[in-house]
Amino acid sequence: MKKFLFILVGMFLLQTTYVAAQEMTKEEKKAAKMEAKEAKRKAKEEAKEMKELESAEKAEAKAEAKDMKIAKLRADYEKFMENYKPIEPNSGLANVDSFFVHTNELFARMKGVEENIGFIEINTRYEADEDGDTITIMDIKNKQTGEEIKKADALKTYSMASLELTTASLQATNLALEGPLALTDLASDPLKAMTLGKKIKSSMKAIKMSAQLIPLIQRGIKENSEALKQAKNN
Repeated sequence: MKKFLFILVGMFLLQTTYVAAQEMTKEEKKAAKMEAKEAKRKAKEEAKEMKELESAEKAEAKAEAKDMKIAKLRADYEKFMENYKPIEPNSGLANVDSFFVHTNELFARMKGVEENIGFIEINTRYEADEDGDTITIMDIKNKQTGEEIKKADALKTYSMASLELTTASLQATNLALEGPLALTDLASDPLKAMTLGKKIKSSMKAIKMSAQLIPLIQRGIKENSEALKQAKNN
């Protein structure tokens, strides 16, 4: 009888150990599954962060390249304008003379705009008002004389410059069509083509630069105008 009881106890202990082992195996599998899931989530997050970092680096590099391109464009344009002299429209060829007349008008307008807005210097500072709130103060002065410029006068100058640039943009578009016609006219006179061809091509290059710069100048005017309107000064 005792022997039988020992056998039953042994079988019970064996069964209990087997069940416990099964439970541990289930817990281990569950833990392993959770670990794998967490590792997958972390890997996915790291991949996303890496992708965002790469995108940010590409965007930064692209912005730097764009800034360098704009800086070069401005430098090339300024160099051209420094050496530019109005061309006499006396070739006797209709399309050539018309091109030179309109080219002179465009560059005169662009130069006028640059001179009108170029002397405006704006310095921004911040002060606290009576309620302790921070307000923006913009000191506007003539860059050449140092004299104060009223905000209304600066805004008026910017407004007029913007209108002039709109006209200049239309002129540049028309000149892009007139240039090839002028070169076609020159083909009928090889001698004049030698002397005037380079001037036309050089002007066409500068006209293209003008067309690219106009939106940039207009954007600067818009930003300055909006900032001045928000300023709590004269």
